[in-house]
Amino acid sequence: MRASTSRRVPRTVSLLLTIWLTWLPTTPTAAPVTFSGTITYQGSYSGDSLYVAALDTAGTEDVTLLGLTSIAVDSSPFTQPYSLEFDNTGVSAHLLVAAFLDVDGGGVDSLGGADVFGWYGEGAGPAGIASATSQSGLDFALPRAEIHGGIIFAPGQFEARVDVSADLTCLTEGFRPGHFAYSSGPYAIIGVYPGSYCVSASGYGTSGPLRVCYGDPTCVNPTAITMVENGVYLGVDLDFTTTSVATLPWGSVKVLYR
Repeated sequence: MRASTSRRVPRTVSLLLTIWLTWLPTTPTAAPVTFSGTITYQGSYSGDSLYVAALDTAGTEDVTLLGLTSIAVDSSPFTQPYSLEFDNTGVSAHLLVAAFLDVDGGGVDSLGGADVFGWYGEGAGPAGIASATSQSGLDFALPRAEIHGGIIFAPGQFEARVDVSADLTCLTEGFRPGHFAYSSGPYAIIGVYPGSYCVSASGYGTSGPLRVCYGDPTCVNPTAITMVENGVYLGVDLDFTTTSVATLPWGSVKVLYR
């Protein structure tokens, strides 16, 4: 099944996708282009669909999904070729390619911690791809490392978002979409590339905005965790009852007031 070749995603999703690139200039010419490559996955999760798109993150409000495609996939492991065709009229000089295995069946609009999300570049953030001409060989693997823990809500709290960031101070959100929770309980983020990360959670309740970091609820000295290729990191607990009302980074505030 092929979705429309250009799609705008809600502001909430756009915040998850914009923090790794600044404003980029648009290309001076326009022509149909194709991005193609192969996506592999050798993890333990499955889903009926693999979504792939080129991302233009330069917009002030939304991220544009170019050539968004949904591909039926077999159970893991799989190797799946993809091809994204779109018109590069007015797009940024550099785009990203990202994909996710839709484990929870929620589609593009509910992308989150329960899905396996990856990108061309396979690092802490994606690699930019020139949009002026067609590009091939854009191969990448979906990540397999996992983070598990528990969330404890403070009295009056009604939502929280867990973020995994390569910024070891936890001052910025990671490129990977976070996990949203609406009550205390366990959480899992089931796709993280190898590297060192800071895990934090922002929330909101009757007392105002809240924020807590793994290893230090005040977020002054958070504990970094180092992920390996197929590792599972347990016990990354986030307890909002141990912190007070806090000022959140602007990006987190915009997510909470969606």
